[in-house]
Amino acid sequence: MPADQSKPLFRPWLLVIGAFLTSALLAIGLIWRSELNDRAEARARAGDLAADHAQALQRGIERALSATYAIAALVRQGQGSLPNFESVATQMLPFYPGIAALGLSPNGVIQHVVPLAGNEKSIGFNQLQDLAQNKEAIRARDTGQLTLAGPLKLAQGGLGVVGRLPIFLDDAKGERAFWGFTYVTLRFPQALQAAQLGELSRRGFAYELWRVDPTTGERQQIDASGSTALVSPAQRSVTLPNGSWTLSIEPTKGWTDRSRLLIKAAVALLICLMMAYLTHLLIALKEHEGRLEAEVRSRTLEIDQARQHLMATIAAVPDLLFELGLDGRYYSAHSAKPELLVHPPDDLFGKTVAEVLPEDAAAVVMDALREAHQNGSSSGKQYQLTLPTGLHWFEMSVARKQVPAGQASRFVMLSREITAHKAAHARIELLAHFDPLTGLPNRTLLSDRCSRALHTAHRQHESLSLMFIDLDHFKNINDSLGHGTGDALLVALASRLTATVREQDTVSRLGGDEFILVLPDTDARGAAQVAKKLLAAAMQPFVIDQHELTVTPSIGIALYPDDGSDFETLSRCADAAMYRAKQAGRNTYRLFTAQMQAETERTLLIENALRRALERGQLSLEYQPQLSLHPPRVIGAEALLRWHHPELGSVSPAEFIPVAESSGLILPIGQWVLDTALQQLKSWMEAGLQPVTMAVNLSSVQFRQSNLPELISRTLDELDLPAHLLEVELTEGSAMDDPLAAIAVMSDLHERGIKLSIDDFGTGYSSLSYLKKFRATRLKIDQSFVRDITIDAEDRAIVSAIISMADSLGMSTIAEGVETTGQLDFLRERGCAAVQGYLFSRPLRPELFAAFVDQQTTQSFESIT
Repeated sequence: MPADQSKPLFRPWLLVIGAFLTSALLAIGLIWRSELNDRAEARARAGDLAADHAQALQRGIERALSATYAIAALVRQGQGSLPNFESVATQMLPFYPGIAALGLSPNGVIQHVVPLAGNEKSIGFNQLQDLAQNKEAIRARDTGQLTLAGPLKLAQGGLGVVGRLPIFLDDAKGERAFWGFTYVTLRFPQALQAAQLGELSRRGFAYELWRVDPTTGERQQIDASGSTALVSPAQRSVTLPNGSWTLSIEPTKGWTDRSRLLIKAAVALLICLMMAYLTHLLIALKEHEGRLEAEVRSRTLEIDQARQHLMATIAAVPDLLFELGLDGRYYSAHSAKPELLVHPPDDLFGKTVAEVLPEDAAAVVMDALREAHQNGSSSGKQYQLTLPTGLHWFEMSVARKQVPAGQASRFVMLSREITAHKAAHARIELLAHFDPLTGLPNRTLLSDRCSRALHTAHRQHESLSLMFIDLDHFKNINDSLGHGTGDALLVALASRLTATVREQDTVSRLGGDEFILVLPDTDARGAAQVAKKLLAAAMQPFVIDQHELTVTPSIGIALYPDDGSDFETLSRCADAAMYRAKQAGRNTYRLFTAQMQAETERTLLIENALRRALERGQLSLEYQPQLSLHPPRVIGAEALLRWHHPELGSVSPAEFIPVAESSGLILPIGQWVLDTALQQLKSWMEAGLQPVTMAVNLSSVQFRQSNLPELISRTLDELDLPAHLLEVELTEGSAMDDPLAAIAVMSDLHERGIKLSIDDFGTGYSSLSYLKKFRATRLKIDQSFVRDITIDAEDRAIVSAIISMADSLGMSTIAEGVETTGQLDFLRERGCAAVQGYLFSRPLRPELFAAFVDQQTTQSFESIT
């Protein structure tokens, strides 16, 4: 029994060992053959590399030797005379790298050599008599050809080669006679630089450059990378005038790559082991055949269980599931929601989609089946069905089933109900392209429609008009009646605008109270007529929540192609024209003009330059003295902003201040003006100047800052200045933009001790009910009233009324723009408290202002007044 049991164990292992040994013998043969091939390829590559370097050496030496032909030609041309040899040779040497010396030896005796330095010993050397060189020299003379001697020890020292070219001249009898040699000396190692032999060492090769001495027949080494002899090198030879030079190279690590050989051996061993292991697996596989049958039975049971699980899973799928043929015939149907089926599942069996579904839906299903038949699957196709519960959208995915060869194709179709998803997508599309308030196209859709309209206008050579509409004083409606009323008014206005224009026109809302209209095939005359209709339509009262409201629009019009060729340019031009309509009194329209273009470009230029004006130190302040009439003395200074640009020159504040306000730059500039003016006041006081009031103008943009009082107080505290020395000037119009907010800010400033002044009084639309609530201490009479008070009765009456009203409200007055004594006399007679103007002084630089104050004694002031 033990012998019988050992036999089956011995046989499998014997087969495994046999497979391993057989694989090992094959692998050894293959590795040996591979190594021979690799070695041959390596020697071939090395030979090519040696050939490249040898040819480079040959070209370098031949190029250097070619210099002898040029010198010989000059000698023959001069019939044996070359007086300027040193000059010619000196100029030639830079063009022949590797030449150590270039010389002439008439009758074989060296008489001229360049360069002479380092070659002095060679002068007088007889090349035909020297035992070391005369053989090559005599051979050159006798053969009449260029010869190369060496390597040999040079007369001037060192080792090198000498190339000699014999020169023959015609004698008096017309026969050729030997004249002498022109020669070049190539000193090692410079002569070998062209071969770049050092590159071989860097690439891992040992090399040896040698030749067979033609005289002795012995091998003569020219250069080598080391002292060790090469064992089995690859070599290439080049032919030179003194015979053949050979370059031999071989890898420093030998021709066999040990690491590669080890890798091959490791791979071979792995393969042998794998073959042995595969043999073992085959044996083991046969032993397990019996057990496989039992496992198949077990797997069959598991498949039945999986099928039952799959059926349960299908029953839980909420989507519609069908099995169909390529002809659209139903073979099975399943739905967890029977109400989504056109017919019950049993009624579908055997029928086609063309018999069950509407024509459009059936066409989509058949198209998906054909695509799945061709590509294996189809997805993303949608169709709609009208069911008893309403209109429903479905999206299907179709996959081709695996069927035995010759059987008709079958397909599984999963149909998902996406009605809610479609509605949400439509809502998203609506929000992406339409204004949520009015339902009008938004800027995105407007830009697309305008671009298409412009393309059509360009192709058909038609005109196009773009209108920019902005409602006048719409903010007052929001502030007084609330945003709900304002939104309802915008909706009603949008409906009225749409009803006024044509069907092909586009009405869009940008946001707020701004609308843009695109009118294809409309010229300037047509646009003007539409604008008039829009103005008339807007003027009709709107009834919103029992409020009867009337709004007026300001309309700007730009035309294609005169004003621009794209949406952005046209909208910018129409916007500029709309602002011109507002300046013209509102409730009107304006067409864009070249003048507006120039002003727009000027404004853009001003804005861009102003953004860097502060940091580049282009802004400065001048100070205009303010003088009291009772008693006569300097009581203050008004800080006036100046801008001098290196290219634009001096820019008027009337031009750049509005640009600064509209761009938001007025905030940092205004803060700089306040800081600079108060710092200047501090400097004057420290220099001994009597304290005066510093008047600083605030723009409406600054005045709307919620933290304005805190900013001003912090600046005063940092400079340790009393608050009453600062007077903040605010224009009448700015104060009335939002009078309630203005009253709150003015009260805060007043409580902090800061003086307040209403600038340009009389030019705005102040309400006396608000004016008396302003905590202002002074009214400034605008110079437009002061200018003609000596000749215009109305101006005199207005100025008198302002002075009287201010006096009754407990405010003082100051008149600006006083330029004549007549104006001054009238103001003083009416009781005006203070004045400023060119009659006394123009705005002054800081140092001139201090000098002006020092000079204004009571006597000098009274002499003026």
